[in-house]
Amino acid sequence: MADGVQVIWTPWRHHGELVDVREWLFPPSPINEQEDSKLRRNACDQISAWKLRGNLPHAVESTWLLTEALLTDEIQADLIPVFAVKAAYITAISRFVTGLLDSQQDTKFKVSMYAKAQQIGLPAVFVDLRHEATHGDMPPLETLRNAAQRAMQWLWEDYWKTLKGREATTQRQKTEILPRNDSARKPVNELGSVSEDVSGREHEERETMMPSTDKAEARWQRWQGTWDSRPIGT
Repeated sequence: MADGVQVIWTPWRHHGELVDVREWLFPPSPINEQEDSKLRRNACDQISAWKLRGNLPHAVESTWLLTEALLTDEIQADLIPVFAVKAAYITAISRFVTGLLDSQQDTKFKVSMYAKAQQIGLPAVFVDLRHEATHGDMPPLETLRNAAQRAMQWLWEDYWKTLKGREATTQRQKTEILPRNDSARKPVNELGSVSEDVSGREHEERETMMPSTDKAEARWQRWQGTWDSRPIGT
C-alpha cells in the first residue's frame, strides 16, 4: 500500500452499487406506485445484505430503516395494526437521531443531545420526538410519518445527493416521500405536513388517541454544517 493512501472498507463491492441503490430509493422519474414500491423494496433488501457485511454508514442504515417504516405504512390497515406501524417509525427515527449524534461525540465528556444537535445544525424537534418516543407515550402516527418524511429529505440532501456518479436530479429536493396506501397521494406543504383528510389507520388512531401536538415547527431548518457519516454505534 502506498504511503498516504487511506483504504475505506465498504459493504458494497463498488461505488456503482451504492449509486444504484440511491436510484431505487429516490427514483428520478417515478413510474407508478407499484413499481416505485418494488424498487424501494429491492433497495431495502440490498442494504439488509450490506448490513450483514458490517461497516454500513449511518446515513445508509437510517435510510433503510425509514424506508422500511414507510413501506410498512403502505400495507393495508386491516393487515398491519397502528401499533406496529408506529413502532417501525419510532425505531427508525430513534436510530437516525441517536446514531447521528453519537457519531459526533468527539469530546472526553459526553455532550447532551440538544447541545450536539445545536452544534451541528440538526433541528431540535428530531431530538424532542426521540425523547418523547423513548420516555413518554407513543407520538401520533401523523407526527411520526411527518418526521420520517423530513428525515428522508434530510438524508437525501446531506448524503445521497452528494454521491459521485450519475447526476442526482434536483427534482428530488421537492419530491413527496409518502406512504401510498391511499387512492390519491396526500399533498405536502413546504414543511412536509400531511393534509387533514384521514382514512384507514389515521381514522382508527383518531378514535383512540389524543390529537397530535406537533410543536416547534419553526425549529425545522436546513442543515448548515458538515458531518461524517459513520456506522451506527461507532
